[in-house]
Amino acid sequence: MSSREPSGEPASAPDAREGRAAPDAREARAARPGVGARWIAALLALALSLGAIAGVAYQRYAAVHLRELPKVPRCVRGARVALRRPVAVSGTEPRQTASGETVYLTAGEDRAVACALQFDEALARHLAGALAEQAPAQRAARLLELARDRVPPDPAHDRSASAAYMMASAALRGLPEDAPEVRAAAEALELHHACRFATRRACPTRPSPPALVWLAGVPAALSLLGLLGIGLTASAARYRRWTARRGR
Repeated sequence: MSSREPSGEPASAPDAREGRAAPDAREARAARPGVGARWIAALLALALSLGAIAGVAYQRYAAVHLRELPKVPRCVRGARVALRRPVAVSGTEPRQTASGETVYLTAGEDRAVACALQFDEALARHLAGALAEQAPAQRAARLLELARDRVPPDPAHDRSASAAYMMASAALRGLPEDAPEVRAAAEALELHHACRFATRRACPTRPSPPALVWLAGVPAALSLLGLLGIGLTASAARYRRWTARRGR
């Protein structure tokens, strides 16, 4: 009998056609645009756009409620050291207050006022009035008023605000710590400073970040995690192929 089928072709011809069809199908799939590449591009675009929106919203919030501590003149640190010492003698150095009154300060107090005069004359005059107070309760109240009420809240005055806090807190340390008025003024001063600048202490009146930060930031973070997962999966697949080729 003949080895050909009734059609006249060899019996192995269908197998040969199937063998050729498999590479053709793989080549067709390889020629199509990669679905994975489109997903990666979409996730990257989503992460970048939403991340930018969240970043801008947070920066606007931080510019008002989480301002960084500004640099102050070097003389402020020296004035702090002098103001921490308790006042034991009457002052002899004349200075004018904000109301135009002449007061007499000690050498250390005068040094602090002279320092403030270099960058904020109004602050220097209010500081002179606060340091002229001799009674601990009145002195503590005036020092708190200096930092809390005598410096405008806008960012343009942040350097004066930081300097006023540093000198007022130092002067409060020179007062009797067991006086309730002194402790209350010191606590209020620390809280006011924490609410104006980004410090380690929490501010109970500071508002939370706007909802837009979370609405845009969370999907952006999830998109980045998805990109990371795709990258790790692709790296693992390439590693398996590499090890398979080395094992042949």
